[in-house]
Amino acid sequence: MKYLIIDKKQRGEKGKNLEIPTGSRRLLEELQKRNIESDFVYNDQLEFIFKEGKTVIRARNKDITEYSHIIFRGHALHNDHEYHYKRYIIDFVDQYNKENPDKKILVQNSEAIKRFPYYNKIAMAQFCSINNIPYFNSYFRTDGDYTKERDCLKEFPIITKEYSGENRVEVINGKEVIKKNVFKVEKESDYKINPNFFLQEFSGTGEDYRVFVKLGKVIGGWKRKAKGNFMTVSKGEYEMYNKPDSKMKDIAEKVSLILKADFIAVDFMNINNKLAVQEFSFHPGFKAYETKIKGTPVNIAEAIITAFTEKKEA
Repeated sequence: MKYLIIDKKQRGEKGKNLEIPTGSRRLLEELQKRNIESDFVYNDQLEFIFKEGKTVIRARNKDITEYSHIIFRGHALHNDHEYHYKRYIIDFVDQYNKENPDKKILVQNSEAIKRFPYYNKIAMAQFCSINNIPYFNSYFRTDGDYTKERDCLKEFPIITKEYSGENRVEVINGKEVIKKNVFKVEKESDYKINPNFFLQEFSGTGEDYRVFVKLGKVIGGWKRKAKGNFMTVSKGEYEMYNKPDSKMKDIAEKVSLILKADFIAVDFMNINNKLAVQEFSFHPGFKAYETKIKGTPVNIAEAIITAFTEKKEA
């Protein structure tokens, strides 16, 4: 047994050695506890070779067929290519497994990635709409001009969000600070024309929830309250929420089952006294869950490394 973990590079100064992202580091720690061999690579350390009718994929010079399990972590949200790399690997592994049934490679969330080929906020809105999953009322126009007449989301305040979920970087006191590309709009004149943004209704609750789902079943989660800002991610206060109410649990498990996800986190907020999905992630962060909450958290890293579904051939 040998694991490969693939993640995105964290933002850092040029020439500075970057640390392995926290989530991936925790997975490596859990694998080491179990004496399971593992390698870690970044998305920009992959090679795809197509020669004489054969495909070879390498991760930092190693053929990926050396591995029994592959876990995808993050990808640069502004770079669709990094999400596509995952699908190239999945398609290769599907064919490899057909030809080598006694030496199968398990790829986490392979079916979910196939079912969700476009990883962005608009794709999530459409997924929820198609599958009758409660979601925030949203509006996207390709010219980004929300000053034009529209027949929805006319009341203020309203939220504008970046299409892909990409963050922005601001320099504060000489240091780069990562900020969410999410803005609260109070009046029509506050709009800035940008084709990369869309509109979403505003929730004034100042609370959100994250629920972790392993193999179709909720295993834990947290509740977060905003502090000094309308966004909960801005110095939010965390509480343990391992046993969500039945409605939240049912919705989270429904999302997971429709996607056939091995491991996923589903985020929620309340809007107009109704529960709505905010987003879902195939590679969720869980540092705050392990470090900022009183109580005994579920071992999310252990849950991730053991969340694999072996596909049965038709």
